[in-house]
Amino acid sequence: MSTDHGQGSPLNPQNKTRPPTPPTPSGTPKIISRFSSTTSTRTPSTRTHSPDSPQSTHSYAPDASIVLIGMRGSGMSTLAVLASSTLGFRVLDADQHFYKVTGLSRAAYKAAHGIPQYRQEELRLMKSMLFGNPKGAVIVCGPGAVEGKGKEWLFEYAKDHLIIYILREAEEIQKHLRIFDVDTIRDLTRRAAPAYRSLSSFEFYNVSDTLLRKPDATSVGGDLSPWALTLKNVEEDFLHLIHSITGRDDSYDKYKAKHSLSSVPLESRSYTYALSIPLSTLSTIVSEFQGVDVEADAVELTIPISSLWSDGHGVGDTKADQISRQVFIIRRNIRLPILYNIDTSWEGQRAIDQDEYFGLLHHGLRLAPEYLCVDLRSDTAKIQSLVASKGRTKIIAHYVVSNPAEDGWDTPKLWSMVQLAQNLGCDILRINQEAWCLEDNFAAQYFVHRVKSSQNLSIPLIAFNTGKHARISCYLNSILTPVTHPLVRKLVPECPSSSLLTVQEAQKAAFASFLLDGQYFGIYGNNTSQSLSPAMHNAAFELLGMPHRYNVFLHESMDELHDMIKDPNFGGASITAPFKTAIIPKLDFLSDEAKAIGAANTLLCLKSPSIDSLLDRNTAGPTVALFGENTDWIGIHTCVQRNLSPINAVRRRTTGLIVGAGGMARAAAYALIRLGVKTILIQNRTRSRAEELIKQFEDHKSGENGQDEILSRGMQRDSETPDPILGPVFRIVDSKDDPLPEDVNPPTIVISCIPTKDINGTCSVDTSLPDNWLSSPTGGVVIEVRVDSCRRPSGSAGTRNDAIRVIYKSPHHKMVADNKSPSNEGLDARESSTTIAAACTTDMLPRQTEPTAEKQFFIFGHNIAHSLSPALHNAGFKALNLQHHYQIHESENVDETVEQIIHRPNFGGASVTFPHKLQIGRLLDSISPRGESIGAINTVVVHESNGRKTLHGDNTDWIGIKRCIIKSGHRNFAASSAVVLGAGGAARAACYAIQALGFKDLIVINRTLSKAQELASRFTDLKSRAVSTLEEADALKDANIRLVVACVPADDLGEDKIPSGLFSKTGDGVLVEMAYRPQVTGMMIVAARYPEWKVYRGVDVLEEQAYAQFELWTGQQAPAEVMRDAMQRKIRGNI
Repeated sequence: MSTDHGQGSPLNPQNKTRPPTPPTPSGTPKIISRFSSTTSTRTPSTRTHSPDSPQSTHSYAPDASIVLIGMRGSGMSTLAVLASSTLGFRVLDADQHFYKVTGLSRAAYKAAHGIPQYRQEELRLMKSMLFGNPKGAVIVCGPGAVEGKGKEWLFEYAKDHLIIYILREAEEIQKHLRIFDVDTIRDLTRRAAPAYRSLSSFEFYNVSDTLLRKPDATSVGGDLSPWALTLKNVEEDFLHLIHSITGRDDSYDKYKAKHSLSSVPLESRSYTYALSIPLSTLSTIVSEFQGVDVEADAVELTIPISSLWSDGHGVGDTKADQISRQVFIIRRNIRLPILYNIDTSWEGQRAIDQDEYFGLLHHGLRLAPEYLCVDLRSDTAKIQSLVASKGRTKIIAHYVVSNPAEDGWDTPKLWSMVQLAQNLGCDILRINQEAWCLEDNFAAQYFVHRVKSSQNLSIPLIAFNTGKHARISCYLNSILTPVTHPLVRKLVPECPSSSLLTVQEAQKAAFASFLLDGQYFGIYGNNTSQSLSPAMHNAAFELLGMPHRYNVFLHESMDELHDMIKDPNFGGASITAPFKTAIIPKLDFLSDEAKAIGAANTLLCLKSPSIDSLLDRNTAGPTVALFGENTDWIGIHTCVQRNLSPINAVRRRTTGLIVGAGGMARAAAYALIRLGVKTILIQNRTRSRAEELIKQFEDHKSGENGQDEILSRGMQRDSETPDPILGPVFRIVDSKDDPLPEDVNPPTIVISCIPTKDINGTCSVDTSLPDNWLSSPTGGVVIEVRVDSCRRPSGSAGTRNDAIRVIYKSPHHKMVADNKSPSNEGLDARESSTTIAAACTTDMLPRQTEPTAEKQFFIFGHNIAHSLSPALHNAGFKALNLQHHYQIHESENVDETVEQIIHRPNFGGASVTFPHKLQIGRLLDSISPRGESIGAINTVVVHESNGRKTLHGDNTDWIGIKRCIIKSGHRNFAASSAVVLGAGGAARAACYAIQALGFKDLIVINRTLSKAQELASRFTDLKSRAVSTLEEADALKDANIRLVVACVPADDLGEDKIPSGLFSKTGDGVLVEMAYRPQVTGMMIVAARYPEWKVYRGVDVLEEQAYAQFELWTGQQAPAEVMRDAMQRKIRGNI
């Protein structure tokens, strides 16, 4: 066992003396900015390797572009958008780039110019896309990237740029592409895999949630709907991969909130555990871990090399695909650091091929696991090569003593293995051998003690025995001990790992053996009688096998706390009002977060004067130093981040409002800064206290060492912000009766931090929120940060967050107990009398005032150079003598140029087309109910009132479709069926129009069936069904189809692919063909064969929806005839 604990080694009980901490001025705690950078006797910040130790070859500039390659249908475009939003990069899609430059789709270009010229043009454009965008882009490559010259260029590009190979289940690709069968796609993937892997450094398996989710799975805590949770999961997995590769912390800070000790690596902590899951049992148990507490600190995926052999052949790309999928399934379901281990302990006759073995290890590095094991008996040159390629993965040298000599752990061979692992540059060494007697367990720990005491050896050491006598060594080992879980024992009792200890069993044994000491903790304050903390912490202690106690300490002063600190069994406390600021002068060490906030809510008693003793928790003894931390901000940050809807995502104009000015209010302010909120309003009944809060952050920002690193992360200019912002602007609101400042947006985040008491069933203070604080047109999140019997009257329906969640997300337990906090157990013990907060949500579009000054109008989109909209709207402006102008602004996505335009003083409004209509919402102040229901914004309207301008989103696509159908003259749709082909933004608008017209039966067709199902489920007033082909829709016997709205590109949909039954089963009907090109589509040709069917084109819909836009912008009726003539002239001119 490690001698870093006060108890010492069981064979050498002498305590190791620590160097004293340099003294600090009285009353001034030493600030700990980065705990991982402090000197530790366990793991030095700089390990000395041999001079020949190779270095990692994976190093990329922070702004270097990222390339995605893979099979069509793998989800590359979606992943690119997800990554670009967080990284602040632009998206460059090869298909869109080809269309933008040539004006033709790939299929149309092939047909017009032939395959040889198409290949030549594809390569030319690929080269310009890659080497013309070396920075700040996520690039999605097309199929030509892995052929001929494209292969050479990618290989050259990979020297300085991250290239990721994207994989997906063949079933999902087939659903998306709707070509070939699944076996054909598997074969194509198998044949293409070697080329993709040869050109990429890493790979990502885009795991489908539909194949993993348990039948009764629901969103966690009700925060997100299942479809939104799916995308959120994919985003988290992919961003985790990029973060693991590049080490970019800036993009993660906005979304991840962790306490100051979370950066300490697992090998530097005491008593960490790795859940062992053999590959053979993964499919049986992994989905059962969804929402289950896994008390371990990491998960070890053990892959026997023999299980990868088939028919005497080596491991091919198909097996590599399977490994990749299993790793990312674990990542999705368990979300712990992964230890990748290829097990070579095969008892068969076949020798292990070293090239094959290291091929599997290098494949493991492509998946960016946190840890990877390598057999130390392998070729040293190959181990050195592996270490050189490890990137940010930590290499665990693994040595198994299969036939221990008589002297067991005291052999020179083991010492030489330690020296070898360190010289090779490995990060950790793991040794295990079979125990022949109980004494072998203590011998293993004494060996660890001797290695740690050596002056020349610094590599962290994992050492334990195996066999029936070995369990003692497992709980004595302090680093990544292999453990099992009750679920594994229940579901696969025959699994070898089921014989291991569970975390609870190992912890109980460690405490029962006096290796660790039981302690008591508590919540300290003057209003703690109703606290939920004891129920939560005691439930967690019980789950983790810890004999600790957590109590309530109700006191009016800090005198009693001073007496408690003298007790050697006192481990620390949660500090609550009114002592969060008063405790700071008593502390010896203070985290940087607590210093920034100016308040500490977590007190830890250190048993030695060094900050290193923070790693030695669960140890009794005299307290010689005190450490202060603040975790309140983490609870607030997490609740806000998880519950803000996409339309309210934090951006430059976001306003947050905090009620109160105490310690919790300071934590709330810090959480908002870390979230990137630029305008923070403070309301407190005593203005001087609010001024002190503001001064706290201003002083910390401009302290003697310059701008603080952590604060500066929240104050940096983000990718959406066109103007430099030095930091958040604080404003004081003196009274609830005062109006909010006119130059700020209504708050979308309101955090109430007023301490209250229950006096005869009545709250001691007024905790109501004025209506104008809840006036955001898009709603928002309100958090009530108090837990007592006072209840605020119910507010408007919307996003709810209560004090339970804030406490639950505030990781006291991880700090005091040095174990992973359980997710659900503590919440099961919650008390019923709690205060909750309701967030106001409204969705009313203010009426547009008639503009009087000259305004600039735009169309935002991609590939819109030939748009007819400028001709339409400029003709309308001229006819009504309005001095406005409408123009095109083209961009790949909604980037900073779009944001700059909409904030210009003369901006009057905009049309929004693909792909921007799905992205523009984050820049707006409100969205109409139509826009929310359709899920796409095609119109931006400016509303001005009292000199203040707000931006509102609406959708007029549905109006254009509806008006075309009405113009047909057909009526009485109540008994009719409507078919919508596609599942994008236009299809959603079509469904909305269909619902408004009174149809009762909706059939959605999309090659990706899940997308059709998701769209159909949005419109609950309709009897809806989803199919993946036109033939399936035609075969529906009970469908009385009188309307078809085609919302897909028409290039590949010739008349021979369209069942005539769509139009022949009823006497009359309407076809709305949304595609602009070609002018006559296959769908239109087939429909024209039936005289009673009326056909409307995309330009007809464009015309009708444009009139609706014009009326929203100007408040006047559109001069339809003039606008139509202008559009027709433009069309004739283009021809």
